[in-house]
Amino acid sequence: MFKLLFGRRRRSISELETIQQERSSAVRRVLCIMGLIFLALVAFLGSMLVLPAWLELQSLRQQKDSMQRRLLRAEDEEEAAHSRYIWMMDPEYFEQIARDRANQAKAGETVIRRPTPAHRILSSPASRDNSSGN
Repeated sequence: MFKLLFGRRRRSISELETIQQERSSAVRRVLCIMGLIFLALVAFLGSMLVLPAWLELQSLRQQKDSMQRRLLRAEDEEEAAHSRYIWMMDPEYFEQIARDRANQAKAGETVIRRPTPAHRILSSPASRDNSSGN
């Protein structure tokens, strides 16, 4: 109570300097801790905002690559179908197929057929023996 009535005791310059140094070091420590907390908070919030978008971007890139592969396959199939369509629209092609299937030829044309392995009758030694014995 006497301090309030008579005022504070005057401190020496050295005491004031030590108090000032203690306060400034405490403020520096608090600022460092607050800076670290702020950086951690910014990193956390940044990862919460950026990470889902980045993952979605990766997923979309994979889908794009998959779709491009499907598009290339579809273009190849379309090209093959188009070339078949062009052949089928040719009247000479139809005539050739019809004559081949009907085993017919044009006048003055000679048809020569070579038997394929599927058309050949393979004779086994047992069937040869039976046919010669009859």
